[in-house]
Amino acid sequence: MPALDTPDAKRHKPNTRSSAVGSALKKKEPPGPVYEKGIEYWDQVDASVNGVLGGYGEGPVPHIEQLSSRLLLLSLLPSLSPFPNPLTPQPAATPPHRRTVLDVGAGIGRVTRHVLLPLFDDVVLLEPVDKFIREGYRAALDGEWRDLPISKSQPNGNDVIELEGWKEQRRRFDEQSKTRGKRVRFIKRGLQGLDPKYPAEGGEDVGLVGISNSGEEGCMVDQVIYDVIWCQWCLGHMSHSDLVDFLRLARAALREGDDHYVFVKENCCDDAAGGVGQEFLDEEDSSLTRSHQKWVDCFHEAGLEVIREEVQQGMPDELFVVKT
Repeated sequence: MPALDTPDAKRHKPNTRSSAVGSALKKKEPPGPVYEKGIEYWDQVDASVNGVLGGYGEGPVPHIEQLSSRLLLLSLLPSLSPFPNPLTPQPAATPPHRRTVLDVGAGIGRVTRHVLLPLFDDVVLLEPVDKFIREGYRAALDGEWRDLPISKSQPNGNDVIELEGWKEQRRRFDEQSKTRGKRVRFIKRGLQGLDPKYPAEGGEDVGLVGISNSGEEGCMVDQVIYDVIWCQWCLGHMSHSDLVDFLRLARAALREGDDHYVFVKENCCDDAAGGVGQEFLDEEDSSLTRSHQKWVDCFHEAGLEVIREEVQQGMPDELFVVKT
């Protein structure tokens, strides 16, 4: 399982604390993230790439980060490549099933739009902040996501409404997809208590964008099975126990076989003395920054094995290291 990024790009902070903040009070347990406080923090952030990336959205950071993620996906799953390339000179045949990916804590859909959608057939996009998921849904519905077919379906509706002026792009898409189509299902929901197989339980099905008649499989079935589950810059808002529970359920929601993965991309602080895992709480956004070993401990506790680890290159020096 690839490992370890958080919606705001974390800045360097002292790594001498272990899952605690300064206090004169003795506590039975170290403080952890408070879900409601995290939502309150993100409610004050602009629903834009610059907003969700903590002010780093207008420079090279998004492009470098997105490219690295796509290359990592293709190196582990060469069958995702739609055409021959240096990584996959002879791409495997398209599988009979719709290749489906879950994007959790997806914000306005930046990762879905630029990393996942070009490679997968179906995306289930989960985000708890209302204005973020509404903005992502609006942009996809208005034809701003180039890998989606130029059509849209309203929530709980069966009608497909064609957008004007896009006939050539629609023709090109239909030729490339060979009528397979692509879809994104937008769900407003947090990660706490989530069973990825049933992504809409306890949440709001905002809507589907894409070809609605592509078959009742992939993201459209009652029990969704995934080729990949992608977690980026969001798991810091989960306590240790909630995180381990989620990772266990994520593992159980993967398609059978050796080439299906949970990807985790997060900022990492330093390990404590002796290589012991540690974490500390950022009270501003109520999230935990975990060290490398702390992440590994969480993965092992959830029954996951680390298959590949990469450091994200090209990030500003003042940020915590980002690992996938």
